[in-house]
Amino acid sequence: MRLAFFLLLSITGFAEVLDRVAVTIGNQVITQSEIAEEIRMSAFLNNEPPSFTGKAKREAADRLMEQMLVRREMELGRYSEGSPVEAAAMLEKLEKTRARSQGEFEQALKTAGLTKQQLQDYLLWGLRLATFVDLRFRPAVQVSREDVETYYKDKVLPDTKTGKKPDLTEMRQQIRQALSEDRADQQMDAWLKDARTRAHVEIHKAAFEDGE
Repeated sequence: MRLAFFLLLSITGFAEVLDRVAVTIGNQVITQSEIAEEIRMSAFLNNEPPSFTGKAKREAADRLMEQMLVRREMELGRYSEGSPVEAAAMLEKLEKTRARSQGEFEQALKTAGLTKQQLQDYLLWGLRLATFVDLRFRPAVQVSREDVETYYKDKVLPDTKTGKKPDLTEMRQQIRQALSEDRADQQMDAWLKDARTRAHVEIHKAAFEDGE
C-alpha cells in the first residue's frame, strides 16, 4: 500500500514537471502544454514553422488568457455554442487548399503535433468568438453617412491605382460593414483590457524560457 502511494506521488510529480502551470487566472490555469498547442495551431493555420521563443510563448499565453475571459463571459451570457457542422465544413475547405489528399493533410497535422479533432475544435472556437463579438459589441456600434464618406475619401481613393474610381454608392454597404467590424473589434479589445485588469493574473516566469 505504501509502495503504491509513493508510486502515485512519483507519477503525479513527473506529470507536473511535464505540464507545468504557466499562468494562473483566479482559480483557473494555463499550462505549458496548452501554450505549446496554441503555438503549433497558430503556426499550422498560418502555414509557417512554430516558434517556441519566450516571446512567442507570451503571445500565445495572452491569446489563451483572452479566450479564457471570453469563455467565462459566454457562460454567464449563455451565448451560442457555434455550429460543429460549419466548423467541419471549414476544416474540409482547409484540407482541400492545403493538401492533395486526406492522407497528406493528416500527415501534415501529425508532423505539426496536432489532430483533426483539435483543429476542428479550434475552428469551432473561432466561430463562437465571431458570434460573441457580433452579439455583444456590434449592436452598440454606430456608423454614420459621414463616416462612410470619410473612409471612402481617406482609405479607398488613395489605394486606387489607375483607371475608373470605385463608385461610392456601390461600395457604401461594404464600407459600412468594414467600419462596423473594426469598431466592434475595438470595443472587444477595450473590454478585454478591462477584464484583464479585474482578473487576478499570476505569471510563472520559468514557463516562458526559450525552447519547447
